[in-house]
Amino acid sequence: MTEHDAPARAVTAAGFAVFLLLGVVIASYGPSIPHITGRFTVTSAVAGLVVSANFLGEVIGLMALGLTHARWRLGDRLAVACALFGGGLLAAAAAPTWPLLLLAVFVLGIGAGGLVVLINLYFATRFGRRSPAMLGLVNTAYGVGTFIGPALVALTRGYSIVFGVVGVGVLLSLAFLRRAVDAATAPELGPPPLNARTLGLVITFALMLLVYEGLEAGIGTWEATDLVSLGASAQFAAGATSVYWGAFTLGRVITAPLAVRWAPQRILVPSFIVSTVLLIGIRAHLYAPLMFALVGLCAAPIFPVVVSWMTRVIPNATTLVTYAILGAVIGSALVPAALGGLIGIAGAEQLPLGVAVCALASLGMVGVISIRLRR
Repeated sequence: MTEHDAPARAVTAAGFAVFLLLGVVIASYGPSIPHITGRFTVTSAVAGLVVSANFLGEVIGLMALGLTHARWRLGDRLAVACALFGGGLLAAAAAPTWPLLLLAVFVLGIGAGGLVVLINLYFATRFGRRSPAMLGLVNTAYGVGTFIGPALVALTRGYSIVFGVVGVGVLLSLAFLRRAVDAATAPELGPPPLNARTLGLVITFALMLLVYEGLEAGIGTWEATDLVSLGASAQFAAGATSVYWGAFTLGRVITAPLAVRWAPQRILVPSFIVSTVLLIGIRAHLYAPLMFALVGLCAAPIFPVVVSWMTRVIPNATTLVTYAILGAVIGSALVPAALGGLIGIAGAEQLPLGVAVCALASLGMVGVISIRLRR
């Protein structure tokens, strides 16, 4: 077998490690806000700007490193992303002032955005028939990191030690990623023709991933608020949100083998339909913590299956897949904000219906893509 058919174990292990560490960092922002407010004497609203700085950096990094495949080798781009992410983490851990912390988070966000798109593309295209399963598993590593991150912040009573240790781990992974990926890089083929059909598919995939974030990020952001409105304590609501993320991670482990054997529609359609039914059940006052956890279980395979599906129907579309992943990154910021607006207008009890609309809209886009592919 060639290196393209069987990627080196080094790059596979490094990819899993970096995605796990990425999950640790992203999930650490929220629990770190109280520490930031105390350390730099800023309000909680101002401290929350670290999330905005990371998001802005991610968008820039995703576009700068994901759309330059014709100029940079994949190994070089991964090395730059790792250097920015790891270096930014070390700078954030040691930042003595609030502006310097914000700048460091922006820099690490650029690296994080590059790693998100490059590692997703690597696992989606380098493992042949096993690519859907491998893509699901590497995103599972990210989910495991989102569990570990808040616990580490609580254990170390702040973000500094967590960011410092993770930064060292990322920089250690740099050499393995660069060397192994360079050896595994296949010769570049020509990009797909930019006709109306191709552009229509790309836009639909991007919109599906954007709206899908209502299930993942929307519930992750607002489930606790909804449960508190139903009479649960803040501590119980936080625990239930952890259960949601646990179910989400478990779902990716369970469905990874299925992604190899089943057509994408066979996974996506039931995921969206069952999620919608569960969300309506929450609005009908069924046991909300359990229903939210089951939604997480159903929604788990959606992102990796959609990315893998796109790489199959639009071969060698590195730049175009980057735009689709950008849709998910933007959706993770915009859709929870829109659901927050819905809660502000109609009350937290309307959250399940808002998320159900996201699920149904995504289901409609699966149908649109399927029709376009038949034609």
